[in-house]
Amino acid sequence: MKRGVTIKDIARKLNMSVSTVSKALNNDATISSYTSERVKALARELNYVPNEAARHFKLNRTFTLGLILPDILDQYYAFAANGVEAGAEEKGYHVMLAQSREDEQKEERIIDLMIRNRVDGVVAAISKTRTDMAPYQKLLSIGIPVVCIGREPAAPQFDFVSSDNIEGGRLATDFLISQGHRHIAHLRGPEGMRTGEARYQGYLLALEQHGIPLREELVEEVDFTRENTDAALARMLALETPPTAVFAFKNYVALDGIAYLKKYHPHLVDKMAFTGFGNLPILSYLDHKPVASIEEGSREMGLEAVRQLFSRISETEGEAPSARCIQLPCKLVIHT
Repeated sequence: MKRGVTIKDIARKLNMSVSTVSKALNNDATISSYTSERVKALARELNYVPNEAARHFKLNRTFTLGLILPDILDQYYAFAANGVEAGAEEKGYHVMLAQSREDEQKEERIIDLMIRNRVDGVVAAISKTRTDMAPYQKLLSIGIPVVCIGREPAAPQFDFVSSDNIEGGRLATDFLISQGHRHIAHLRGPEGMRTGEARYQGYLLALEQHGIPLREELVEEVDFTRENTDAALARMLALETPPTAVFAFKNYVALDGIAYLKKYHPHLVDKMAFTGFGNLPILSYLDHKPVASIEEGSREMGLEAVRQLFSRISETEGEAPSARCIQLPCKLVIHT
């Protein structure tokens, strides 16, 4: 295979030093316009392509960010990825995207791959059951900053960007109360997921503010599978006083709940109200949907995560500022 043209080849043909050619190609002000144009003209003629690997080695940067998401088909994460990519592009960076699919072992293999590829920083939505942050701490130990998004990490040293989950949970529950509901169920996230705990706290706060006692039998953990959601609703609907409304951890869970009613309790489809996190674009096309959604602004979350990551990348060695926790405001979107 024919090798590519190098700066040395251009320098030899023009009888110039490699340093002069390099400066001319990089628009150094110390090089005359005549010399600069001669160098660039020959570079174009010879189809010279800069050796980015060499430049990255010299700068000790790869200009690549790692992005780890559970599932890119989840529109919440798709919009977050869009924000990360937009923020990276502004700084001339590329993004290496990988999906963990909620598999902790796969997540750890991805982290090792990103280390081998020498990414300059990592944005990650950790897998839903992860409590051991050692794989991510490994990144920090070798100088690769990490910003977690969406799901709160189970360790205090990581920067974290998310929506205000407590306030979002309060808004979603408060809206159902404003519609006259008093028996409101909550399909909460899996045990150990801090995001789920925060949304549950918002649910409790709304009940307390309206003087509505908590009915523990109306709170069920779900694991994002349709079967699990179906079982939880079946138990609650069998109660002597069943719920009339449901606040779901995510709108995907709410949609599973609505599908369950359509199949097994069609008379309740238009009577039981659902709210959930995630103002999914597809909702506008559905006949049966949640009455309201919490819009989290996941694209903005991705952008903010990249801003924080670049801030960490630019810090000088030896600095050790405390971790940053940034909560972006949520808003309630009512569907008609």
